[in-house]
Amino acid sequence: MTHDVKIPLSWYEATAQRGAAADQVQGRLVVDACVIGAGLAGLTTALELGRKGRRVALLETSRVGAGASGRNGGFVSNGFALGLDGVAARAGEQAASALYELSKQGTEYVRAQVKALCPAAHMGDGWRVAIRYQDNGGLKAYGETLAKKAGEDVHYSPVAETRSYLNSARYFDSLYFPHAFHIHPLNYALALAKECLRNNVTVHENCKALSVTKEGTAFRVVTAHGDVVARDVVFCVSAIDTSLHHPTGRALLPVATYVAVTEPLQEQSAIKTRSAISDTRRAGDYYRLINDNRILWGGRITTRISEPIRLAEEMRGDMTSSYPQLGRPRIDFAWGGLMGYALHKMPLIGRDHDGLWFATGFGGHGLNTTAMAGQLIANAIAGEQDDYRRFSVFAPQFAFGPLGRLGVQGSYWYMQARDRLDEARKR
Repeated sequence: MTHDVKIPLSWYEATAQRGAAADQVQGRLVVDACVIGAGLAGLTTALELGRKGRRVALLETSRVGAGASGRNGGFVSNGFALGLDGVAARAGEQAASALYELSKQGTEYVRAQVKALCPAAHMGDGWRVAIRYQDNGGLKAYGETLAKKAGEDVHYSPVAETRSYLNSARYFDSLYFPHAFHIHPLNYALALAKECLRNNVTVHENCKALSVTKEGTAFRVVTAHGDVVARDVVFCVSAIDTSLHHPTGRALLPVATYVAVTEPLQEQSAIKTRSAISDTRRAGDYYRLINDNRILWGGRITTRISEPIRLAEEMRGDMTSSYPQLGRPRIDFAWGGLMGYALHKMPLIGRDHDGLWFATGFGGHGLNTTAMAGQLIANAIAGEQDDYRRFSVFAPQFAFGPLGRLGVQGSYWYMQARDRLDEARKR
């Protein structure tokens, strides 16, 4: 039985090659592992388990990559949403270094899989981070710290060089990361799903996991039309469903960000690089040139789940505030994506006291960390290594539900106000 569901349109959906939805589970399916959630974490976990010879069922409530995994900015780079100093403050310098190395493995995994499975999903190399005020060498010093402590290949660009790439009076100096790259994340997710089918994995779309209970030495996952029995179950559902797995569900805050894509721009002198770009504002912008010389522009982080009514106009306003020479480009696509954030801003990767695995909470830096997590969980289930335990210091912690969302929204408003104040003082 196949089913098709309507997914809110994005430029990624408009340019992806989806087929008909995969069949739901019918009757009783017995496998070695059941992975719940076909975003990038779930896809990577299922694929790596399948490559190790495990029989795997991958369940998805909607369609493969329909959540944040297929709707994000498409940047692939090392690190975590919590910066290196923040990781070190909580875990120690040595542990922070080891974790950063794992994040690099995630980046290289994506690079390798894109090259092998979907070369056309690769859309450009490099990532430039620009600052919006003069900071007297602070950005350069930060780049030197990353190079020294994390072995990061990073190049500093003074104002004149930065503006040769980004023709905007808003920007001053910048850092360039040559080993970062950017992709079409939905086509990457769909390629992973196809590869799963070639490696012992059955993919089931429109197949929501309703409950998970212990059944002897295994677990029983109940769906609408059938059950999956598996020795190992992995939750990779992010903020889409916080009710299924209590330990991670109570630890996640749903945070939305927005993306817009312009009409094709035949002539534009604003952005003169094919690298990914972001700025150092606390509530920053991220963007890049994509196919047909369109600009993909993202930003406006909020805990509001529904999309603003005037989203396209608001995103165009953000874009032209940095690049007024663009005029009023038509916005052909505008959409939101819902991410899952833990309070400590690090991924939640581990195993609970019932023996259930989890890999979630990748908001803000997910393309490399979902790949990293999928490998860590698959290796652990296969008994090959236990590096996933390095994330025990960032265990799930209660995020205070609606009060937590109010607090996060307040902090974002505060950050936006700080951004405006800093820019006014230091310009």
